[in-house]
Amino acid sequence: MAWLNLFKNDRKAEGDNQPLYKNVKVVFDEDVILKKGEPYEVALWKKDSTKSGQPTDMVSIQIKPNDYLINNEIAEVKEDTPPF
Repeated sequence: MAWLNLFKNDRKAEGDNQPLYKNVKVVFDEDVILKKGEPYEVALWKKDSTKSGQPTDMVSIQIKPNDYLINNEIAEVKEDTPPF
């Protein structure tokens, strides 16, 4: 699972091509590999405060394998496979 935290871009001006939220330094604790053809669940979270209660304006993107779809696809393949 990977989390991407993006912070409100204070330099954003109306009409420019700047993103609303960005993070200029993203460092992962481990390698992140997204495999083609695999289903993933992607979620966007809006946060107004940190865990400690400090105000913030950020969004977090969570990417994780969709285990439900992966398990069901495996089950479907097993059902379609001849028993010999």
